[in-house]
Amino acid sequence: MGSGEGRSESALLKVGRMVLLLALLCAPISCLPTAEGQQQPERKDEEPERPNVVLILTDDLAAQDINPESLEHMPNLRALMQEGTTFENSFVTNSLCCPARATTLRGQYAHNHQVLSNEPPRGGFQKFRFLGHEDSTMATWLQEEGYRTSFFGKYLNAYYGDYVPPGWDEWYGISGNFLSNSLNENGAIINYDPNRYHLDDVLSDKAADYVGRTAGADPPFFTTDRPFLMWLGTKAPHQPATPAPRHKNALKDAGLPRPPSFDEGDVSDKPRWIRDNPPLGPDQVAYMQELHKKRLRSMLAVDDMLGELFDALRETGELESTYVFFTSDNGFHLGQHRLGAGKWTAYEEDVRVPLVVRGPGVAEGKTLPHVVLNNDLAPTFADLAGVDPPGFVDGRSLAPLLDGTPAPEEDWRQRFLVEAVAERGGVPRPPFVNESQVTPLVTGDPLPNDWRKTSSGSAETSEEWGRPWLKALRTEDHLFVEYKTGEHELYDLREDPHQLENIYGEAPEDLLRRLNSQLDSLRQCEADGCRAAEAE
Repeated sequence: MGSGEGRSESALLKVGRMVLLLALLCAPISCLPTAEGQQQPERKDEEPERPNVVLILTDDLAAQDINPESLEHMPNLRALMQEGTTFENSFVTNSLCCPARATTLRGQYAHNHQVLSNEPPRGGFQKFRFLGHEDSTMATWLQEEGYRTSFFGKYLNAYYGDYVPPGWDEWYGISGNFLSNSLNENGAIINYDPNRYHLDDVLSDKAADYVGRTAGADPPFFTTDRPFLMWLGTKAPHQPATPAPRHKNALKDAGLPRPPSFDEGDVSDKPRWIRDNPPLGPDQVAYMQELHKKRLRSMLAVDDMLGELFDALRETGELESTYVFFTSDNGFHLGQHRLGAGKWTAYEEDVRVPLVVRGPGVAEGKTLPHVVLNNDLAPTFADLAGVDPPGFVDGRSLAPLLDGTPAPEEDWRQRFLVEAVAERGGVPRPPFVNESQVTPLVTGDPLPNDWRKTSSGSAETSEEWGRPWLKALRTEDHLFVEYKTGEHELYDLREDPHQLENIYGEAPEDLLRRLNSQLDSLRQCEADGCRAAEAE
């Protein structure tokens, strides 16, 4: 009995000390008396709970890849679309990996962030870092306001080594080129044997684990629970589009889509870089057929990733306070306009990407027609987090479209700029191609017939190689393209959605004047000037 009483007394003393500790902890907030000896009132108006934000950024996934046939095999993406809002007019403003990702990070057109290509000196991770852009991205904006930030997957092209960019509390970035199976895990390089690990599965496991171990993990009494920003960048469906082993035999009957623009028959009205391409050969078509299947197969692991992530959010009670954005860095063409496997044009296949959003207050199963851009993602995340983005941002927040009562379409963006500009005017050599493989060219966009006959003698350094640089105006009704060569393309998208008939030569003068004026207002716009030029 005596020993029991001693334990009880000791317990009471411990309780008393805890009560005193709690009193001291709360004293600066509400418990200490004021100078007049009055008790401070308890705070009644607490800040609203800030949401989590998740960006799932696929690699080279075009809008046309998300269709009823593909969704039949992707139940988690289909569920996301049923539970969220789909933007049917979602675009990127530069349809190449690194420029597009730089835009996503900072909300700027490429002519403002100046990451113009995938490799230095024109672009790549090195140029992004050299210009100081890493010091102000969506990650730094939200981190400075108390958000946890985490990164999983592909960052910027030509990113190597154990360096961790600023703004990210946890970092699991792919270190190396698009074939790499190595992750920089918070400064340590971990190599995953591709024979044992499918890297998108590794990323999926790490992202789900992050949600499970950080939800509500702050110590009690000291801080409030902190929301998180997560970037989850997949390898799929980028070439070589390696599927997870469990999916390698799936979708055997998937056929290569052949829209009216596939292997376009008459290209006499197209610019020279298109006219020089012969009709697609059987080897090219066979390659594209197999690549199409592999791309779809690789996306099955992404669908599994969605399921695992949503399970983790649901199990931790975070799902209903989390915005999830599913999109792509750029689109992709496979045979359209006689082009092989590639991107970085102004055509619909390359600039139109999927965008699905689920989150608090977002309408379920809704499709919106508003024109939205990858320029808009960073300012949207800032807005949702209650953060003011920097003045250099060109894009606009999508929050007014997410609350179930979207802004009228006529009060929204009416046009935007498409850029594919490099300092030398050429485009990178298509992937997996060397000079001996040019005929037939089965793994990339065809080259001009006279590509070897350049003044410099080098196809890689010649401005005449491949697609010349371009700036284009995209409106609801028209695509108007201006090339450095002085050539133009103009398509009436209402009558010609597949962009088969270039009407520039016979277009009315007043239409050309209007389109030229609108393009001029956008070609070097900045910040507020961009938003004004897009809406006027």
